[in-house]
Amino acid sequence: MSVSSPLPLSVLDLVPVPLGSSAAGSVEAALAYAKAAEDAGFTRYWVAEHHNMGALASSVPLAVLAAASQRTTRIRLGSGGVMLPNHAPLSVAEGYRLLSALAPDRVDLGLGRAPGTDGRTARALRGAQGMIEESFERQLSDLIAFGTGQYPAGHPFAGTVAAPAGEGLFPPLWILSSSGYGAHVAAKAGAGLAFAWHINPDTAQARAAADAYRAAFQPSEAFPEPRVIVAASVVTAPTAAEAEELSLPLGLMFLRLTRGESAPYPTVAEAKAYPYTPQERALADSMRRRAIIGDPQSVAARLHALAHDAAADEVIVSLNIPDAAQRRDTLKLVMDAVRAQEARELAPA
Repeated sequence: MSVSSPLPLSVLDLVPVPLGSSAAGSVEAALAYAKAAEDAGFTRYWVAEHHNMGALASSVPLAVLAAASQRTTRIRLGSGGVMLPNHAPLSVAEGYRLLSALAPDRVDLGLGRAPGTDGRTARALRGAQGMIEESFERQLSDLIAFGTGQYPAGHPFAGTVAAPAGEGLFPPLWILSSSGYGAHVAAKAGAGLAFAWHINPDTAQARAAADAYRAAFQPSEAFPEPRVIVAASVVTAPTAAEAEELSLPLGLMFLRLTRGESAPYPTVAEAKAYPYTPQERALADSMRRRAIIGDPQSVAARLHALAHDAAADEVIVSLNIPDAAQRRDTLKLVMDAVRAQEARELAPA
């Protein structure tokens, strides 16, 4: 598969709460980030769902996206994604129909089956109803029925109207996947596929998932053709050395997550001063190696290679940089570098 040129680029936001910041400041930074992504020419602004993490404020993507809809005019807004087992399908259908009323024709509904948190917090999120285990595919089927108003014969909730009522409010669905299972679900549902390479950086597995998805794809109104996004964690700066330094907080944040610690997103200074044991250093460095780190030109080359090797139509980047202003500036660095590489490739020999 050849990569389209220009390669569509999108952005995934975890809404970091850096040390010394606040939830209010971080959400305001997220809204400025969404506008900066739009101004830089990114296709989508997606927000991830995470819980019980002091470093992140992305517990309710819908709230951030609703606010972002009032700061932007063109960029698509979506969840990356709603962790469906944490929610009642009718509630998700109504929330994203309402978001579509706020931002007509520019909403995406990304869905995942992981909890986005630890097991105890997942149980707390789901409450008593969470004790009744339902398959992801059954929940997805119910969500589509509620969202579209098209119920299978004999459905127990047939006739229920997901508010707000009206045509064209149920957004296109994307299935998040870090394995082959999501590819199967996305193909069957006629949805888009978003492969979480930033979680499972196995390019061969990403390619296998994309190929399986395309081979089994059943067209739908929202997706007449299959479409694949691959997600990558990126840290870039004008020089490779600066990028390596900026990536240090990413390693410390993941180290803390493995120990169940809930703390603000670390700063560069905090990460540099942290007294790692050799084992901790090895774990932090292994987590950083999941990211694409380097100067803009090398990052652009790796993003193009990833899209090609994973057979993806689009790349969505998570820019893991603590400072909000620096994170916004990095959007333009990435976009300019990717477009410059494409221009070089198209230039006559």
